[in-house]
Amino acid sequence: MKSIEASYRLLDLPPGVDFSEVKKAFRKKALLCHPDLAGEEHAFHFQQINEAYAVLKNALTNRQSAKVHFSEDMAAKERAREFLIKKEIEDILSEALLDMSKLIRTVGRDENLGLSALLLRMQSKHPEVRFIAAGHLRKLQWEEGYAAELAGAVSTIPFDDCFVDLFLEFFSKAPLCVQKSLLPELAKNASADEERACIKILNWGKKVGWNDGALVSFLIHPSPRVLSIALSMLSSLEELPLKTMLYLIKRNEEEVLLPILKKLRGSKHFPHMRSAVADLAANHPSLSVRAWANWVVDKGNVR
Repeated sequence: MKSIEASYRLLDLPPGVDFSEVKKAFRKKALLCHPDLAGEEHAFHFQQINEAYAVLKNALTNRQSAKVHFSEDMAAKERAREFLIKKEIEDILSEALLDMSKLIRTVGRDENLGLSALLLRMQSKHPEVRFIAAGHLRKLQWEEGYAAELAGAVSTIPFDDCFVDLFLEFFSKAPLCVQKSLLPELAKNASADEERACIKILNWGKKVGWNDGALVSFLIHPSPRVLSIALSMLSSLEELPLKTMLYLIKRNEEEVLLPILKKLRGSKHFPHMRSAVADLAANHPSLSVRAWANWVVDKGNVR
């Protein structure tokens, strides 16, 4: 059984939201990750979000509200509750798939769309429209003029977990030099992208070769996981603006602070951050953070 915290994370929700938000997030994720639509490679993720919804449904609704009059036997009650949740999941999926079929009839059957039209649709506020448009990318073979079209549009596309796979699959058709030149554009609006989409982009870009300047865009993302991965890929802190460094050092998460402290020794930023690091050394609840902060502020260790 998944934890409540993990279930919120799977649905890209902050802990504490009400059940209506859980239901809305599940519907969106289920629609985009259904194996019949997104491909069999998303079957495991689809199963995961189903389980997450069931966990949160149990946690956020009154356990006595199930309108099932069985015996007082708890096992029977649990089976009945699981049946009702499964039925509700099926109803949500049926409704979502009906909406998808309507979208397919209106925007999904344009067989001869060019890249410009697809990029325009991928800027839509509707994730289903973005997903269908991205599916058409599989039909395109790379052409030399696509680099210029992508450079003007890719930073305006809102990436989510399922949609990003289709886009990166297309992006991989480009020559390596084009992929490398467009990485900063792909990263430019990263702070507004979904957590899993950012992580996929970061890992994909690692194979191409991130430069430190392009990674800066990921370092104002709200997710500590995204920050931690991006920081681990930096060769040094020297390319980071001081404003970004001061923002990061004020984060309280151990997974964010440790990669900064490990790279901070000898950095040009250290004189401006000595006070903040000394405060971490004295007061941070994590023993690892205190130890690394103490190492950094020790005069004998600062070059």
